[in-house]
Amino acid sequence: MLKRILLILSVAVLISGCANKQMIKEQIAEAIRENPEIVLDAMLERKMDMLVILEQGISEREKLKREARLEAEIQNPLNPQIQAERILLGNADSPVTIVEYSDFLCPYCSKGASVVSKLAQDQPEKYRVVFKHLPMHSKSRELALYFEAIALFDKAKAYQFHNLVFERQKELYDDNSGAVLSNILGEVGVDPEQIRKIANSAQVQEYLLADGKEAGEFKIDATPTFLINGVVVRGYLPVDMFEKKVNLILEKSNQNAADATQEGDICEDCLNQM
Repeated sequence: MLKRILLILSVAVLISGCANKQMIKEQIAEAIRENPEIVLDAMLERKMDMLVILEQGISEREKLKREARLEAEIQNPLNPQIQAERILLGNADSPVTIVEYSDFLCPYCSKGASVVSKLAQDQPEKYRVVFKHLPMHSKSRELALYFEAIALFDKAKAYQFHNLVFERQKELYDDNSGAVLSNILGEVGVDPEQIRKIANSAQVQEYLLADGKEAGEFKIDATPTFLINGVVVRGYLPVDMFEKKVNLILEKSNQNAADATQEGDICEDCLNQM
């Protein structure tokens, strides 16, 4: 009965003049206040529709938040430290700098590293990639130390190590004897004992401490996370989507607008996804 009354009142709103419409709207509002079960009954009858509306609202709110964040970061980009002696892919004077915060045992980091490495190798005139570490576990930290140790005397071998470690993540995680790591070092062609000593040196230890401190200052707490000319991109994206994101950031940087809303997959506890 109440629903029928509301329907009649609603039709009346449509055919009445402005003054009458306002009066009838107030009557409808009063009827709902006095009989809130009308709304509850309608929501129960159309609960799936209500769920869709709610999800759309949440999605739109998150999109607006990401747009606002992007605009703020474009106007005030982060400024990561780029040390000349650290490993670099691409040309040093390329217009797009990608700083990658990564964990060697993070599955999404493996995919993300493949994407940015491909961009730097295929388009060195556009991209340069700086690899940094945000290890979430002791095994990840050991691998990061070995990578930096190798890079001190042979950057090509360091990236070979980088690729082999990402390819064999699961084996490395499951291996408690150290045999898999030893095999990788053998394939790369380095002396394990020498690398172990360098990995424990103050210089290499400081690299990881500096990376972790910088990530904390930037409020980066998941891997992989990328900075594209100082603008944060969280998570793995396929190469075409990543490059689209780069181009959009470059465009928005010039236009001072914001529309890059796609986010990728991240790890907050990567070992649980092995």
